[in-house]
Amino acid sequence: MPEHKMITIDGIRVRSDDAARYRARTAPAAGGQAPPLTQAQADPRTQEKGEDPEGGGGFDPAEHTVLQVIAHLAEADEDETARVLDAEASGEKRKGLLERRDEFLAEARQRAGGSGGGG
Repeated sequence: MPEHKMITIDGIRVRSDDAARYRARTAPAAGGQAPPLTQAQADPRTQEKGEDPEGGGGFDPAEHTVLQVIAHLAEADEDETARVLDAEASGEKRKGLLERRDEFLAEARQRAGGSGGGG
């Protein structure tokens, strides 16, 4: 596996060659918050390899950066979101993911068409 020089931006470890893209991506719009990354934006290497992030062995958050996990959750259903966050809670325990558990689950419900309010 190739080694990449990592830098830390706002507490997030990012490959040095992805720093400019990360900074541009995370810069909030005027008064707003940047939308979540897609899987292709977070890890373009998966597109090159033809990997299916939701297939086969399942997504292991411990093998990915916070941004990659967020990108996966941005496209995952509610069950997958809960599974990934449970794996994170029993593994890496990264605060940036665990503190947003309710938000990620609510977004997954909304994508599924269950926009029935807070809960």
